[in-house]
Amino acid sequence: MNDEVCAAIALALHEHQVGNAHDVETGIITIAEHPTQWNAYAQTMTAHP
Repeated sequence: MNDEVCAAIALALHEHQVGNAHDVETGIITIAEHPTQWNAYAQTMTAHP
């Protein structure tokens, strides 16, 4: 193993022991449609052009 791999593993173990590995989350996922030009009706392709 090279030094970078060892450093990454050591940092991950440290973060896990300290409890900084993850944010505290509620467990609720909210998915809401956000209108943009990517999903605009005028930009959609028709089935038979």
